[in-house]
Amino acid sequence: MNALVCRRAQSLLLLAAALLLPLGAQAQPTTSSPDVPSRAAAEAPRTAYLVRSADMLPVVLMSARTSLTGEADGFAAADVVVVGPAVKGLVTGGPHAAALTKSLDAGVRVVACGLAMKKTGVTEGDLLDGIDTAPNGFHELFRLEAEGYVTLQL
Repeated sequence: MNALVCRRAQSLLLLAAALLLPLGAQAQPTTSSPDVPSRAAAEAPRTAYLVRSADMLPVVLMSARTSLTGEADGFAAADVVVVGPAVKGLVTGGPHAAALTKSLDAGVRVVACGLAMKKTGVTEGDLLDGIDTAPNGFHELFRLEAEGYVTLQL
């Protein structure tokens, strides 16, 4: 008998929840207030990628470029920075030079890590024109995060 009472109570609670749920949904505002912008009206994010491996560079550059140019499916970025400890992939005449040039021309900012440059013997003169440098790539990424960039490390 006790189990029957528990089942009835559970059934009544579920019924009450089902009846009250539409009322709660109807009470929600259908438009956002002037103080809270809608998702569609929200500003596109600023994004930054930390690329540790030169093997990942072509994919990251393509993603960065398409998010800036509007070619990405359903995603657009206001600004994109690629920070590269993988500095050997950022040199003039390197295997990624064409992708780097295309991305730089599209507005992607590419930053080489100064510590990685010292470690690998890459100089600023070795880098493709248009690539910036930062003393420490990780610190550059932290700085970008502090400025509100959404970051991804690969």
